[in-house]
Amino acid sequence: MLFVTAILSMAAFTSCKNSKKEPKDYIDISSYLKGQLRYIDSVPFAFLKVVEKDSVYTDSQFISKEQVKNIAGQFLVEELEKKNFEQNFQETSFADATIHTITITYEATNKQSPVSRVDVYVNPEKEQISQLYLIRSSEQGDSSVTQQMLWKHNKSFVLITSVTKKDMPERTITERVIWDDREDN
Repeated sequence: MLFVTAILSMAAFTSCKNSKKEPKDYIDISSYLKGQLRYIDSVPFAFLKVVEKDSVYTDSQFISKEQVKNIAGQFLVEELEKKNFEQNFQETSFADATIHTITITYEATNKQSPVSRVDVYVNPEKEQISQLYLIRSSEQGDSSVTQQMLWKHNKSFVLITSVTKKDMPERTITERVIWDDREDN
């Protein structure tokens, strides 16, 4: 009987030891954004920045590649680095027939994470990312700041920053940076 117990214990230990978790193979969001910033360096386009405050158009101007990279660089945070991302986000996905896209959603498992959600829209025919949507939140002094960014592959991005202070109306600034407004093929 002792021999059988020892064999079963060894088998259980061995099976636990050999049951490794399947490695995650999430899309590398940080590398994608870095690649898009390298793409910006390589294109001969002008960069138009359009700003709205509380849904009222306030300004438009052409900006340099460095200014574009400074604005977009706000989203190159350590939470999106591949190793951190795979450890701290949960992935779900579905095929959306109405927009002919596969949507992959990553939700932060830690509710205190500054980046709470990332949606990746993949064009299945081209097998590439068509859009990327991020939500990032932080507390800055007496204000709550929420940023949403929608990045259109090789074309533009929109950054919406909402600031909420106690006993004051929410203030929203929308910055659009456009470098290629041609229709997709």
